[in-house]
Amino acid sequence: MAEVRGYVPRVVSKLTRGLETIIRTGAVDVVVPGVLPIGCFPIYLTLYGTSNSADYDRDGCLKSYNGLSSYHNSLLKRSLSSLQRTYPHTRIMYADFYSQVIHMIRAPQNFGLKYGLKVCCGAGGQGSYNYNNKARCGMAGSSACADPGNYLIWDGIHLTEAAYRSIANGWLNGPYSNPPILH
Repeated sequence: MAEVRGYVPRVVSKLTRGLETIIRTGAVDVVVPGVLPIGCFPIYLTLYGTSNSADYDRDGCLKSYNGLSSYHNSLLKRSLSSLQRTYPHTRIMYADFYSQVIHMIRAPQNFGLKYGLKVCCGAGGQGSYNYNNKARCGMAGSSACADPGNYLIWDGIHLTEAAYRSIANGWLNGPYSNPPILH
């Protein structure tokens, strides 16, 4: 994980340079999404899960993977603040995937969902995720749920249409975009 963490500043630097290029060519409204809490996705929970409860946060997500996501997002937000000061006539909006998905996991019912970490399209597997890497969505032995609109996670790594609808609303109208896109 330390090796991967070492790449984060370079990734954010490349993103920042790309954004600067877009702004210099005339962009006046730029939406920049952060990264998702990858430690909450069933594919990571299944492939890299441990029996050590200290490796998990209160939401049942892997701390080390979410730490990587948080680190990326904190550097990105700092970089966007600097860009905003350099280009005050450009509206740079940070779209917060991380916080919204964490809130959706903690209280899916607040977003019109029933299931946070359980996948819609899967096949049993470890824990209560309905995820098995040997029977991923579309493979023999897997099946899709009848009600995907009740799920946050489609297949262990991708979100559902219902989740993205809620995320879009949170970005467009707040509170998960700073500033909200439509305001």
